Amino acid sequence: MPTLTETEQSRKHVVNNWKGLEPGRKRFIVVSAVLVAALYAITISLSVLVLVRYQAADVRNHEARMSPVLVEPGRTPSDPLPPQGDFVTVKVGTYVDAIPELSIRNSNWSAEFYVWFIWQGSKELDPGGKFVLVEGSVLRKQMLDDYHGADGSNYQRYRVTAKFEKVFNTSMVPIERPMLNIYMEDGARDGTRLRYVADDASHISSRAHATGYNVAGFGTVVKPHTYRTSYGDPRRAANQRTTFSQYVVGISLEKKGLGIYFKIFMCLYAALALALTTFFVKPTIASRFALPTASYFGAVANSYIVNAVLPPANTFGMVDFVVTFGLGTIFMAVAASLVSTYYYDRKGEMAFAFALDRVMFYTLAVCCLVANIAIPLSVFR
Repeated sequence: MPTLTETEQSRKHVVNNWKGLEPGRKRFIVVSAVLVAALYAITISLSVLVLVRYQAADVRNHEARMSPVLVEPGRTPSDPLPPQGDFVTVKVGTYVDAIPELSIRNSNWSAEFYVWFIWQGSKELDPGGKFVLVEGSVLRKQMLDDYHGADGSNYQRYRVTAKFEKVFNTSMVPIERPMLNIYMEDGARDGTRLRYVADDASHISSRAHATGYNVAGFGTVVKPHTYRTSYGDPRRAANQRTTFSQYVVGISLEKKGLGIYFKIFMCLYAALALALTTFFVKPTIASRFALPTASYFGAVANSYIVNAVLPPANTFGMVDFVVTFGLGTIFMAVAASLVSTYYYDRKGEMAFAFALDRVMFYTLAVCCLVANIAIPLSVFR
């Protein structure tokens, strides 16, 4: 007579346990599983909605930053410069050669780039010697070319190494798509005396990439930038605002795939797998709660490691959502184990405890898997 394999015996044992349960016990298990699944569905939907909104806001901010007419949210609109006036027009171009450093934790990045200036008129204008970087500092500036033609044409080219301060949007780390910007103005003359024009010859080198990122886009734009001060200039009214012509370089970056995502949360996923295996352990106090306890501390340790690479922020981003789902799943496993242990150890209802364990294992495993697929895919493109 043929014998049953272990898998067939296990399947038969589950079926027999379920069939032998009272209708009330079956209803309890089904309702519990549905409530847990509904809780996950609601929280996953809310998390995805928040992240999609974060991404849409990020895209709008990038578009506004590189538009000559749009204003970034939270910024004061600049005063328009009059179309006519006694000002000199200077064509400005850049070639970004390298991005040696980018630190989200320290809110800064650095660049090595060439910048050139072309204008007609007096060589004494010297726009290359008087430009300044907004939200950045020049670490090294080397003049490579300085040409002044007999026809009044002038050309200067510099190689610049600079460091920039930038408050990165951390809500979508580790699948963020930051935009790096170089803001350049003439330090001595406002928009009534000197105005920039972007040179179409500007570009970025194929060597220019930050570690872990690809360059997704590059662009330049010139726009007015207003300061709410007269700088104490005695030739101006005390409450007069000053508007400069600002040249802006935008470098859009994107992460190289999802490798960094899985690296960051590898320990968390291991802790979750350990917590879920508790449903296959005999439901007694000593053995049942050792695994989820270790899993909980592993998840908390992973949270500290992840947040160590991020600056302090008030927003609740992708990292926080993933960690919260991990800790929540471990809590659910502990709660289900308490119920299972109670009925197994105190009530002696072994079939009910066994059926509850299996149903909650599949419910939590599927819900946790869906959460960890939906969250990164909501912002990954």
